[in-house]
Amino acid sequence: MTVIRYTVPITVVVAVLALLRPLPAYAGTELSQQLCRGNQIGSIRDTALTVLNGQPTSFGYRDRTIIGPGIPLRDGDVVRIRATGSIKIDSWPWGPSYSPAGHPVERTRTFWGGISAPSYGLYGFFVSTGTAFPIGADSGCVVHRGPETWLWLAQNDERTVDNSGRWDLAVRVWNF
Repeated sequence: MTVIRYTVPITVVVAVLALLRPLPAYAGTELSQQLCRGNQIGSIRDTALTVLNGQPTSFGYRDRTIIGPGIPLRDGDVVRIRATGSIKIDSWPWGPSYSPAGHPVERTRTFWGGISAPSYGLYGFFVSTGTAFPIGADSGCVVHRGPETWLWLAQNDERTVDNSGRWDLAVRVWNF
């Protein structure tokens, strides 16, 4: 009888502890990373965005009145951004233009996220966590860790008012 009396409470405690432990993002994060690395089709088709004249764009933004392109990113989603094009960084005819890779040797701290990234290059920023990452022409496979968020995509240039040109972006998401 004593064994039965203690077996039930122990089973209940084990079940409660199993419910309280933090769950992983979801089981598919590892699969999503593998598919991204293999350049396979994502769960969300490529979303086309443009950084025009150095002005930032966003992916997955939502509020009560505005729904931006893309979907909000969840914990464990894998995202990859590819970019092409050229943005001229001043109004002088002989001024330099840069691809999304930015300056080949100069680095600047990003306004959002404060990371050191190529000057005039493309970078991303997960709004909910304040995490920034360099993108360049190809971000590689980036895993979002944190609460649901949207992605801010910007040029690493503190003065974009005199910029001209465009970068064409393709954002792909895996969330299996």
